[in-house]
Amino acid sequence: MLAERVIAAIAAGFPLRPIPAPSIRPWAGHRLGEPADLVGELWLAGPDSLVETSSGDLVGLDAVAAATGAAFVGEAGFRLLGPHFPLIVKLIDAAAWLSLQVHPSDELAAELYGAGTLGKTEAWLVLDADPGAELITGPRTDLSEVELRAAVAVGTLGRDDCAVRPAVPGDTLLVEAGTLHAIGAGAFVYEIEQPSDLTFRISDWGRPPGPGRSLHPEESLRALRADAHAVPVGRDWQLDGGALGVREFRLEIAPLPGPIKRSPGGRSLEVVTVVKGEALVTGDGWLERLGRWQTLVVPASAAEYRIEGAAGGRVCIGSVP
Repeated sequence: MLAERVIAAIAAGFPLRPIPAPSIRPWAGHRLGEPADLVGELWLAGPDSLVETSSGDLVGLDAVAAATGAAFVGEAGFRLLGPHFPLIVKLIDAAAWLSLQVHPSDELAAELYGAGTLGKTEAWLVLDADPGAELITGPRTDLSEVELRAAVAVGTLGRDDCAVRPAVPGDTLLVEAGTLHAIGAGAFVYEIEQPSDLTFRISDWGRPPGPGRSLHPEESLRALRADAHAVPVGRDWQLDGGALGVREFRLEIAPLPGPIKRSPGGRSLEVVTVVKGEALVTGDGWLERLGRWQTLVVPASAAEYRIEGAAGGRVCIGSVP
């Protein structure tokens, strides 16, 4: 049972600091650890992310959501997924191409794996990129659907069959479920997505199969939308219209120094991640200092809070629309 102190803290609008969870990947770069560490992803916040209570116990964010409901996730979060943590936020650091892949829709995920299973729509913000780094954003536009599906079925779909664009720091792209995609060598990306890790691999670029790295041609063919492409939704660290809002999540990129005034007011929790510089986050009775890549989850019950920092810094704020 969740400690009463945690429940009381959420009711009072106090934030939580998830413990970052490194994920070992064969394509990992060096920005999240030493090259030999193979840390390709750093999970900053998600249902399984742990927070430490005042008694020293560790509890998952989904458990917090189950115990506190709308006070934590907000009215919008509760409408979307009930008493569950509604987002995943992570960093991806690639020294080689990630697998060529596609994510299923909610409907297909539920059909394949049972009611309540979620698919995955996601968005990328390119934080950094080596010269020549690229992103795959869909199939090549002159590739027919028949040719595309035939290549997926027999395992011959490659980079030359795909739409490719440079990975440019400050660019933001929306990758909806069903979109063929891959992150290329040298790209460093902030990713916000539905709370799901369902991935169907079309190609792993010849890497030897290993635990959790199977190919999924049949599932990929069912998930793939031949006309879907990643959609650019902002550049130079600015989002078109000021925010990216889809049914599954909302992303804002806020420049520092601020002050940036926020008012969750019961609507949605907010996942605050510093992607450049440092930030001071203050609310009613609390203060948190965040360094680069550190994350704070502010509950929906917080009436107001503010974010400040040195000029040139940036924070990403994820929520439920």
